[in-house]
Amino acid sequence: MTYLGFLCVFLGIPIGIMAGLVYRSRLPHKKTTVWGITTLTALAVLYTTPWDNYLVANEVWWYGKDRVLGVIGHVPIEEYMFFVLQTVLTGIWCYLLQSRIKLVKTANNTILKKWVGALYGALFIFGLACLTQNNYLYLGLILSWAMPILIFQWFMGGQYIVKNYKFFIVSVLVPSFYLWFADAFAIWDNIWTISERFTVGVSIGNLPIEEAIFFFVTNLMVAQGLILFITMEEEVQTVLALKRKWFN
Repeated sequence: MTYLGFLCVFLGIPIGIMAGLVYRSRLPHKKTTVWGITTLTALAVLYTTPWDNYLVANEVWWYGKDRVLGVIGHVPIEEYMFFVLQTVLTGIWCYLLQSRIKLVKTANNTILKKWVGALYGALFIFGLACLTQNNYLYLGLILSWAMPILIFQWFMGGQYIVKNYKFFIVSVLVPSFYLWFADAFAIWDNIWTISERFTVGVSIGNLPIEEAIFFFVTNLMVAQGLILFITMEEEVQTVLALKRKWFN
């Protein structure tokens, strides 16, 4: 299978099905969700592009040259499409999940917010330490890249995420499990390959633990971001109104 074929089957089809459900739905916050997904997609491309180019340039992972349309920098064109499609996939899933689990817009500061924030900080430091060892390099690159975003999101509104913990857990785990399966297939089919030199050697089936962590933390970014877009909608509108007042 080509990389483009992989994207069509594993991301295009479920996105198309869920987009049809979104079109027919009357769930709240549709405009906010569209704005949130659009913003998160743009940020995902901007933030991930230099990082992923570094990975490929240093052979942390590589792709089958006969499986891709071409490259931009060091990365296949389809990889940039993946940045977009994964964000859309998880974002639409989060939106549809509201039909089962209602998002609550009120929240109080809790001790759990502080502990999770501390955990993210510790993982960032651990990630930096991993960069010094070859077999921990990929893990270190993932953690040191992802944790600053997760820390920022948690600082901005971790109390809302804690309040909506059921929604949060399901919004992250379901797309993560699905993408683990898709990633394992791609590795099995040699669409892309993960370096054994730069990984710890622990796998779930043929899925390196680093890949599982990567999709988990990227889905965390999308889910946390979208929850904040929706639950902090009134705060965002207030800020925008003040901005218009001062600059118009």
